[in-house]
Amino acid sequence: MSVTDENLAELFEQYKDEVRETIGTLDNELVAIEQDPSSSETIFSLFRHMHSLKGSSKMFNVDNIAHIAHRLEDLMSMIDKNNSILSKHPKIVDLLFKGNDIFRDIIARLEDDITYTHLTPDHTAFIGEIQAQIDKINRRDSQLVDAARKLLEELDGLVMTLEEHEGENLKKSMAEVSAGLTLATLEEEGSNQIRFHYNGVDLTTDIRSLEELLEKFKAEKGQPEDAKAMIEVVGSLYNSLADVATEDAQGLIAELGDGLYMFKERDLEVDQIIVEFFSAVLSDLKEKFQVEVVAPVGGETRKKSAKSSSASFKEPQAKTIKVDEAKIDQFLDSVGKLITKSENLNHLQFSFRQAGINTTLMRDFTTVSRTISNDIVNLQRSIMEVRQVEINNILKKFPRLVRDISHKIGKEAELNLSGERVPIDKSLLDDVEQAMVHIVRNAVDHGLETPDERLAAGKNRRGTINISVTQEEASIYIEVADDGRGLNLEKVKSKAVERDVISAEQALAMSDKEAEMLIFRSGISTKDEATDLSGRGVGMDVGMTNLKRWNGEVIVNNSPGQGLAVGLRLPITNTLLTKEAILLRVGESIFCLPLEYVSEIVTVPVSAIHHHKDNSIFRHRDMVISVINIKEILGLGLADYSEHSDPETGDSRAFIILQDKHESRQAILADEILGQQKIVIKEFELETFRKLPYFSGLTLLGDGRVVLILDSEKIMAC
Repeated sequence: MSVTDENLAELFEQYKDEVRETIGTLDNELVAIEQDPSSSETIFSLFRHMHSLKGSSKMFNVDNIAHIAHRLEDLMSMIDKNNSILSKHPKIVDLLFKGNDIFRDIIARLEDDITYTHLTPDHTAFIGEIQAQIDKINRRDSQLVDAARKLLEELDGLVMTLEEHEGENLKKSMAEVSAGLTLATLEEEGSNQIRFHYNGVDLTTDIRSLEELLEKFKAEKGQPEDAKAMIEVVGSLYNSLADVATEDAQGLIAELGDGLYMFKERDLEVDQIIVEFFSAVLSDLKEKFQVEVVAPVGGETRKKSAKSSSASFKEPQAKTIKVDEAKIDQFLDSVGKLITKSENLNHLQFSFRQAGINTTLMRDFTTVSRTISNDIVNLQRSIMEVRQVEINNILKKFPRLVRDISHKIGKEAELNLSGERVPIDKSLLDDVEQAMVHIVRNAVDHGLETPDERLAAGKNRRGTINISVTQEEASIYIEVADDGRGLNLEKVKSKAVERDVISAEQALAMSDKEAEMLIFRSGISTKDEATDLSGRGVGMDVGMTNLKRWNGEVIVNNSPGQGLAVGLRLPITNTLLTKEAILLRVGESIFCLPLEYVSEIVTVPVSAIHHHKDNSIFRHRDMVISVINIKEILGLGLADYSEHSDPETGDSRAFIILQDKHESRQAILADEILGQQKIVIKEFELETFRKLPYFSGLTLLGDGRVVLILDSEKIMAC
């Protein structure tokens, strides 16, 4: 089958996506098996992944992956039968990591060269490494079996000299060892005494018939009558299994049925696709069958069962469809327009009430308007979820990264993850991942001490890195924390002065918090020498610059000698932002102010407003609130707190108290508060508007007016 066939292009893309996903899973499982070499569940999962890679790659003639996966599958099969092998041969894990990296490289090259499917000399050499490891294990096992048989022979002669009651326990133990050796021999020789059962149904005859027929067609010796026999055997298998299959196997049964339908549609023509398809499905199904090995030992029959269904099958996955991201964005844009139309209805509702429209009619109109508004909000929420993916798409890559870096530089590190299911907008993934890679890399390379240094400091020799993700109201917070040495702020400031990032005077006057943020400046690194991992002072700067495009925030918490925590706060989405906002008038201009930073709205008597130098302040709830001259900073003139008194409040002014993420409060004076409504935030498209310092975007009001949206954070920081 050629992947250049246009009809198969989409299937080939799906194949590459599945291989990429498998590679990521293998990375994590290999990290896990390195820490716990005896985990039978992880070992069997690795075996199944290699088996799946082999089968799917054969279907698309990606021979390099297929051949390498086949040999690694053989290796994992041996380990699956004897979990102690990994403990005896720890270098096998490095071999498996190397194989996974080769898979990753092949898939990357297939993006540019679709013919990169054949074995290269490097691939062949790697297969030789795998075979050498298999031979090494076999030699060891063979030597052990021979030694055990020799020992049994010697013990057999010894038992003859013992009294019957003295040799009873020894005879029993010898019988068990002999039975184990017989089982091992039967399995190695592929004895016909192995039978296949599933939920009480004997499938041995059909299995062996199908295997023989598939071998014929693989050798291109199949005849028309063999094709007819093959469809009969597959039909018999399908019918036998369909009646007794448990829920977790229904997916594979369905695949067998689909293959049967495909077989019939091709008028019983058995080609390579049919052969590979049924070989792969059959192999997967056999993992579910009970395997019975008949080995007469003292008149007893010994059985070996296949893996349990919980280990053999993953949790059924939801069906998915692929949709062009641009189409989702177009749909979201339409939803944004609907939200604006909903606000139009609210504006009409207000106008009708002012005009004295019939009360009953007004009530009905209000009910319909509210229903439409709620439905639009639900529609928006649903489509936003389509754009979101779990942040585990990023997090699952870090166990391998931490493992590789720590091994390379001679450190010991343990990674803990939490919050893997928190959603994030897909468009943010690449920039968030890039920033986190630099932070995690620095945590291992800069932050964690060597094992000897940690022991000398009274710490565990193995360092710990914790990555936690939590969901906030409209954002997510990602924290990467290590228990290493923390930041030496004097060294950071010294580097900054050395690189002319700051002056010596600025360094002396700088607070600890300001000094901590220097690590995100270009050219700043705490390492004396640059390596291929870090030390050039560019990674953190680039990562943070990208995050700022998404209105991200960076928080650093430093504990010298105890560790460093770097936090990233990002919006859950950057596509369609809808918020509740206050509509206010400043001078003759109308603005929107999102409610998320509004603490409260208060009226303050003019006599209670005090002036100190260029600042105005008032007391509220036992706090001193400073007043931001919003009118002046927006270039709309000077604020005069004594003019334009509110007729309802008398000699008082209306202030909006803002509260930032650090709990500090400041107030702005509004000449008039016009109300509250839901707004759709539109980003500025023209570069000229993006340079406006105190605005985050614009929105369309219900009456058709376009107004600017005030950026509370920038206003409070001025």
